[in-house]
Amino acid sequence: MSLTKQLYPGPPGSVLHDARISAGKSVLETAEALNLLNSYVEAIEQNDYSRFNSPLFARGYIKSYARYMGLDEAPLLNDCDRICRREEQTSQQRHIQVQGKVQAPGHAGLILALFAAFLVWALACWVFDGSKSKAPSVVVLEQQLPSLPMLKMAPSLGETLLSGDLVKTPTDEPSELDGKPAELKFMISEDVWLEVRDAHNNVRVSGVQQKGETLHFKVPGPVTVSAAYWPVVAMYYNGALVELKELANSNVVRVQVGEL
Repeated sequence: MSLTKQLYPGPPGSVLHDARISAGKSVLETAEALNLLNSYVEAIEQNDYSRFNSPLFARGYIKSYARYMGLDEAPLLNDCDRICRREEQTSQQRHIQVQGKVQAPGHAGLILALFAAFLVWALACWVFDGSKSKAPSVVVLEQQLPSLPMLKMAPSLGETLLSGDLVKTPTDEPSELDGKPAELKFMISEDVWLEVRDAHNNVRVSGVQQKGETLHFKVPGPVTVSAAYWPVVAMYYNGALVELKELANSNVVRVQVGEL
């Protein structure tokens, strides 16, 4: 006699498993009787329908299994349908979540591409338009500044050093530069003697520069700069700071800045 649905307290797999145990049959015997694989019988009893190609296969196996055990197949098949619908809904939700996660990297990839394009653009601007920030060539010349007695004998240096007078080229004077244009800027933090010669060895500045003074002019480059105490002089060549800390052996230097 077939049992009613009220006698099935659990899902189809549990009901069939309990029926098999009550009948004293093994998984192997049941599989042979139903002409199924052992793994299929185990999957049915575990309510794991993912091992089958379609829920229709699961329904057919459950129907045969129920008849073999003398059980009413209708309530078991109804429960099987509910389980399959629940698993299908869960699968759809997971699919939607996975799609959302897959789309996120697409936006991230676009952002990364835009960021990479910006870096390329910035680098191109720096290379082609940012020549002012390029570090200039600096060569420390072997010939150092002469001693004070020698300076007294040299009118171009000694007189300006002792008198404090300056020799400067006006910054607004128009001229054609034969060498590479060099825009110079000197910021003086303490009184210091400074001489600047252009590419043609013309003296542009020579003498004691006063604390707090700023010199700004253009000359043909490269230039030769002599300073009695370079740490108090901040020099900029075409907008780039000229670093002497690692090059100068003493505080008195004579350097060539810029390229021919």
